[in-house]
Amino acid sequence: MADDVQRASELTRGEDTDAIFSFACFGAPVDPQTAEDVVAGIQCAVELNSRPVFLEGLAERLTEDGVPCSADDREMMLAEVKKRYQAILGKPCPKAVQNWLHGTVPGITNRVNNYDLCYALEMNFRQTAVFFQKHFLTIPFNVKSREDAVYCYCLYHQKPYATVLQMLSESSGYAPQENAHTSTLQIMSAIMQQDDDAAFMQYLSSHCYNNEQQFQKARALILKELEQLKQTIHEDEAKDILSGDRLNSAVIAELFGYRYQSSLKDGEKPQLPKRFAESLPNDVTLGKIINGKTASYVLLRKTLMLLRFYNFYSSNPNSDKDEITDNLLDFYEETDSVLHSCGFAQIYFCHPFDCLLMYCANSYDPILTMHLINERN
Repeated sequence: MADDVQRASELTRGEDTDAIFSFACFGAPVDPQTAEDVVAGIQCAVELNSRPVFLEGLAERLTEDGVPCSADDREMMLAEVKKRYQAILGKPCPKAVQNWLHGTVPGITNRVNNYDLCYALEMNFRQTAVFFQKHFLTIPFNVKSREDAVYCYCLYHQKPYATVLQMLSESSGYAPQENAHTSTLQIMSAIMQQDDDAAFMQYLSSHCYNNEQQFQKARALILKELEQLKQTIHEDEAKDILSGDRLNSAVIAELFGYRYQSSLKDGEKPQLPKRFAESLPNDVTLGKIINGKTASYVLLRKTLMLLRFYNFYSSNPNSDKDEITDNLLDFYEETDSVLHSCGFAQIYFCHPFDCLLMYCANSYDPILTMHLINERN
């Protein structure tokens, strides 16, 4: 069953993604002292941020299903989606989804809308997992969430949409468990092994979790990475850190380099794209993670990746092109493995945040490069 989870999360690289992968990871190493190098990475991320990745994915799916179209054919796609909602789901297409077809970036708060669209497009389990990562740019099947667990079960076992509705209704009163005693991968494995509806509902009733109980492994790994970074701060004799709050602020300063002054002139500083800048950690949200308070998936994923990036390159400095490449590939492989172990989406080069992070890794000084990029936030 672990193999099923792995296959569902694997993303193949198309021609466009390959080009971005080559640019970010295997171009000439970035010189952080050269303004043009820093700007080039930001501009690539800005271009990625402006791409209609949702519409591109929708057009690709409809074309595969016998309705040829492109991302520009919004009205055609909207008419087709509306028709499928009625024919397959037996209900009108929600206003939120219609707005996505008009160019609004898909939301990920009400994930029922995201899953229902995949059902209306008759996607299977793997296709849904890939669509979430490549076109909704978020995690698929967060099975510690009741709704995600229902969709995961029904898609994996090819249940009709009527079963989804019945299970969502029946489970609406399930109370979250007091302790997060079962890992995400264990729950996923149990869902895949069980193809009896009543038995699944019984299992679900004792495996519902609230926000604070989700992503427990990621939270634990963040704390581990934090301790390593804080040790680095304590060892820096130029720092005079006393309280925990001040230490959290120092961590943020280390990650983002707010103490650095840019060599770029104002006219040379492109603004960071929203998908990079949103939900970056600060001293307040870092404190929430440490104290087990509510934290979004995006915040947790970015915090984990940034901490790993800083700690990895603090211990693995780059001195020449071969070392840069070797370190980059090690960081890429290790970080992907960590993300998978947490149930998080793997590194995806068409995501502005992931692309810029790996662009910084291909540098003679990855941490300084990240600092110079982050100053535009």
